[in-house]
Amino acid sequence: MTLVSRNRIILSLFLLAVTFILATGSILVLAIMKGTILFPETFQRLFDLPTVPLLSANMFAAILSAIVLLLYSAVMLGISLVNFEKTRSLEITCFAFFALGCLFEGIRIWLPVFNFWANHSSLYVLIGQLLFFGRTLSVANLLALALLALELENKQNIEMNLLVVTAVAALLARLTPIDTLIVPSNCSIRFGYEKMFLTVTAVSFSVGFLSMLYQSNNRGSQEYTRVAVGFLLLSFGYLTLTQADSILFFAVGSLLLVAGSITFLVNLHRFYTWK
Repeated sequence: MTLVSRNRIILSLFLLAVTFILATGSILVLAIMKGTILFPETFQRLFDLPTVPLLSANMFAAILSAIVLLLYSAVMLGISLVNFEKTRSLEITCFAFFALGCLFEGIRIWLPVFNFWANHSSLYVLIGQLLFFGRTLSVANLLALALLALELENKQNIEMNLLVVTAVAALLARLTPIDTLIVPSNCSIRFGYEKMFLTVTAVSFSVGFLSMLYQSNNRGSQEYTRVAVGFLLLSFGYLTLTQADSILFFAVGSLLLVAGSITFLVNLHRFYTWK
């Protein structure tokens, strides 16, 4: 993939993200003005947690988490385009598609706006599949970013890798069952084997972090060690925000995501500048 084609793809993703944000933002503002936002009276948490002020279930915190990930998507795509426009970085290509996956979290905002929980239709199932596709796309691209970093010089098959990752994410989203009977506390849609998915995701992020540390040791690069640390922080920040249903999880997830992304991008740019 040439720099020109990569930059065009990232630009297209950025424009898509901005368009989606404007549309979703307009829908949300109109719903607030009309007072038509509806939250379910009963919902279920994925994990049993103590009922204390900062840990108690809070749909407002869940909506804020979705908004943060939605805005994060466009901001990261814009930064990737501007700061890495002339930088041949395999990682930034995968990172851009991770940011695309974050964009799908904005769909969670539609749920209380249109009260999709009250109508368990095929559209409700489709929304659940889109959410799962976005999460699988993000997780797979973060893992690919870390593992492919072991062969930084081998960029010939990046298009095929991205195609395979996207196809696998779409297939898993199509096959994953959607639970239409439970309203989850993170303002989302419950899908089958969710705890297993979260466990596999956490293990994948840990493996990715270790592979990046291995790469940094081989190259003797302190910058790439910091890249690995940033990767770990932003990965678990993203994972926390997708499940955030309390003020504490929202705050921790946002802090990890922002701090990790800054550390990751700044040091990745330095690594390729001094390479």
